[in-house]
Amino acid sequence: MTPISSWAQRTDEIAAALGVGAVRLVPVPAGASREAYRVETPAGAGIAFLRADPATGGVMDGSEMTLAREAEVLRRVRACGLPVPAVLATLADPAGTLLELIPGTSRPDPAAVEQAAPQYMALLARLHRLDPVDLGVAASSITAALRSDLDWWRARAATTGTLDRPLIRLALRILADSLPDDPAPARPVHGDAGPGNLMVHEGRVVALLDWELFHAGDPHEDLAWIWMRGAHTDFGDFTTRVAEYEAAAGVVVDPGRLDWQAAFVMVKSVISLWAGITAAQPGADVLGPLVAALAYDALLGSVLVRLRGGALRLLANPAGVADPAGVVEVRLVDQLAARLGETDRTTAAILDHLRRQLALEPWRTIHLAADVATRLPADPADPGGLAGLAARVDGADAEADAAELTALATVLGAAADRAVRSQPRAERLIRRAQRNGLGV
Repeated sequence: MTPISSWAQRTDEIAAALGVGAVRLVPVPAGASREAYRVETPAGAGIAFLRADPATGGVMDGSEMTLAREAEVLRRVRACGLPVPAVLATLADPAGTLLELIPGTSRPDPAAVEQAAPQYMALLARLHRLDPVDLGVAASSITAALRSDLDWWRARAATTGTLDRPLIRLALRILADSLPDDPAPARPVHGDAGPGNLMVHEGRVVALLDWELFHAGDPHEDLAWIWMRGAHTDFGDFTTRVAEYEAAAGVVVDPGRLDWQAAFVMVKSVISLWAGITAAQPGADVLGPLVAALAYDALLGSVLVRLRGGALRLLANPAGVADPAGVVEVRLVDQLAARLGETDRTTAAILDHLRRQLALEPWRTIHLAADVATRLPADPADPGGLAGLAARVDGADAEADAAELTALATVLGAAADRAVRSQPRAERLIRRAQRNGLGV
């Protein structure tokens, strides 16, 4: 693989920061907002790990979630005795952090998960017992911290354009209306906990990774991240993980708070995913984030309905087929595929998605209109479709129109469920999540 950012031209600077003669960078998979590289000697020996901002700016560009802040968090957490990579150096313009290279894997097999997971849950319990002030975050009540975090993500959605998506708009509204009332002191929260963000070596957790979303809040949030992330990365049975956490922390997890946090972490994820899709440069991978966004949209809809006292089981109804009006568009995709001839896997996957999307669009449109007519009161000013539902979210009164908010959650959740049907990979993510109690 060849690096596509300016970091390929900064190897001399990186070598000087590490005190070596020369280095080479090997790209490794990273999150939507960062790049990541294994730093090696010219002979191929690994000597560091680089987390870096791309030259074009990431999804979190312009936010307070900077690499400089994360480096300071790592130093403080390490000083408190938790296993995190040592910060070797920091770089600027664009920002980068050189970290200790930790042995092991962030994708352990199922046997290694069961061996290491209890240690990980105990480490989370240790983190949650630390004093937030020692980790550089202001102390407040849990409720105040949640309100501040919710306001931050609403502002983030507004600046990235994702607040215009009706499901995100409704989720933020429902979360604000049902904000937990807890005057207890806020606790340190990793903010992106779970599989993929820990290193396991020889059956032991040797490092907790990716601290950019660290903040003070409700420990239930870290459990909710583990719950959600289990859809795409195996971490065993979630109820077992909760029991391990309860034993280590000496607390009883509140199911209602866990549901609220599950909705919140999904909102954070879909805001980031849709923002990244919108801001993606030409040629960047959009299909991968789209798969995750479709799956998490549907899971978010289901948990919102649950928060409103209802139930929405995903993938319960068979998908429709194209009516004659949709056949022409599908044939155009087939014609494009024929003209392209033999294609690579990515192009073939994109064409397949477009084909399925167009084939199912009439079915989705018909059922959305039927759901609106059946579940929601008539509104002469409603322009129809999803745009009209966004206006209804703002117009519903929290107390007087509680039933309408529940109906909106059901209608939008069902629409997200139908949107998933054009993407089999997204369906598989949902079925994995259902095994752990999400989307059922």
